[in-house]
Amino acid sequence: MVGRSVTDTRGSAGVKEHGGPNRARQLAIAGLLVVVLTVASVPVLGMVAYGPAQTVSAYFDALDRRDAEAAVGRLLTGEITDGWALTDEALDGAPSLPTRVSVTHAETDGDRATATVEYDLDGTTRTQDFSLVRTPGTWGLFPVWLIDPGTLPRMDLVVDGASTVRINSADVPAPRDGLPVLYPVEYSVGFAEHYFRSGVQNTVVDGSAPEVEVRLAAEPTEDLRDEVDDLVRAHLDGCATATTLMPAGCTFGFDSVNQILGDVSWEIVEYPEVRLSTERRRLVTAPTEGVARVSGRYRDIVTATESDFDEPITFTFTAVVSVVDGEPRVEPLEAGLASGDGLGSDSDEEPDDQPVDDEGPVDDAPVADGP
Repeated sequence: MVGRSVTDTRGSAGVKEHGGPNRARQLAIAGLLVVVLTVASVPVLGMVAYGPAQTVSAYFDALDRRDAEAAVGRLLTGEITDGWALTDEALDGAPSLPTRVSVTHAETDGDRATATVEYDLDGTTRTQDFSLVRTPGTWGLFPVWLIDPGTLPRMDLVVDGASTVRINSADVPAPRDGLPVLYPVEYSVGFAEHYFRSGVQNTVVDGSAPEVEVRLAAEPTEDLRDEVDDLVRAHLDGCATATTLMPAGCTFGFDSVNQILGDVSWEIVEYPEVRLSTERRRLVTAPTEGVARVSGRYRDIVTATESDFDEPITFTFTAVVSVVDGEPRVEPLEAGLASGDGLGSDSDEEPDDQPVDDEGPVDDAPVADGP
């Protein structure tokens, strides 16, 4: 009885073996149906999941996430070697990014497509068409649609006084030929360096123009003013070491017709106030007055009387300011000469008698020319 039961079981197993070919056929048919259905669904999936409208939506979504790499990945671009503004930081801190984005229409013509997008940017509702190109997909199954901008719009930076600028939250170089940027985005651009700064300028780049010019005017910082003030004082202090009435290369001096006995001494009594301004595209110190004092001893050319003198000299100072290799420099302009009341007018020694010639008494000698 036990052996018979075993035989029945094996017989039953034999029946299953007879059903094996049928089972294999069924699996083959099912597999074929899966392949057919998959192949048939490729165009539908390609249009639904990877179509032009979906590419444009993904691009705007990347802008909204401040994901520059993902946004660039949706664009058909060649090699970019100056993509310093194609970064997350250049999107982060943007005054305005597209909102309420809607792809209102998409039309395909072979390997080309056009998608119409409506969005809000900088408080304005805009409608814009995007051109797309179909490229081969992974394993040839799903085509990939990429936005074709032709060339990315460039921000043309016209900058004086800075080698770098801040675009939104990114510090980037400021090359003369500008930088490519993503669009549509509103950018804030400016710079603040040690010696120069600019105001912040906002500009919208929507791709409608190949270039958007941003012109930044440099303004001197307080740090530069302080260093220029130190340079001006050092220059004037150097002039005050001179022992002649006309210190060489200096913006003050004193012209006298009398004979100067020995060396004179100079002292800066009041330094000119340094104020920086722009003149004929040059940075200059605005003309301001200073006061020096010259003292020494002279012999009157008429009376031959020797006297001490101590005269205040009012002078005007202005200079061109430049920054060379990161160091400020000043170049003084135009010497301004002035005089006091005149040598001898307040001298310590007043002669009791003055020589007289045949033409009559001699008046007090003129001792200085004006500026």
